[in-house]
Amino acid sequence: MGYFLATTAFRSNSVPETAQAISEYLLLHGVQHDILSSPQTRDNSTDALVFAPQNQWVVVLWPNYFNLHDFPLAAAVGKTRPWLISTIHVYDSDYWEHFAVQGTEELHSFCSRPGFWAEEPLELERVAKFRPDPQRFAAAVNVPGSLLQPYLVDADALSDEGAKAHSEDQFPLDDFWVFTDFWRRAGIVYPDPPGNPASVLRLSKDFGKRLPNG
Repeated sequence: MGYFLATTAFRSNSVPETAQAISEYLLLHGVQHDILSSPQTRDNSTDALVFAPQNQWVVVLWPNYFNLHDFPLAAAVGKTRPWLISTIHVYDSDYWEHFAVQGTEELHSFCSRPGFWAEEPLELERVAKFRPDPQRFAAAVNVPGSLLQPYLVDADALSDEGAKAHSEDQFPLDDFWVFTDFWRRAGIVYPDPPGNPASVLRLSKDFGKRLPNG
């Protein structure tokens, strides 16, 4: 089985404030949860790991199969906080998607394999509405758009399976982990390995039935 990964970066210097914003969203949808400082054990099926800020970004690593829910969460939190929010999810190790907002403004949306669901009209329609031009997101993170553009390619159209966006990157473009190189260019550090979170939000096991899909 592949990865069904979701991770979100909030431009915030405060773990408690970030956890509070997420908590408000969860409660709005009836998802019960606990905010824990240092649990003795972790459950990947329910625990959202919140990491201390690096470069003014608080990164959250969501529980397994949260990849359906991170886009709606980012959009909703953006309506309640003026933060820049960048969220990425992976579907079954096959592709990665990025969505970024600044407050209520959508800055960027991208899918690394836009034709993956070629026989699913609703999915194709969803991806067709994406805004892959990185200029607004690049401006928000204060880097040239040309630095981010090489990551935003259709992985199925690559002629060289080992091609990289930049020669010094860790991952090739056809590997979903290349999102960590993309994030690094934007100043966001993916927690690898994901140890020592500053806080943990432990969601009720029914969160998947309660949260909006996106």
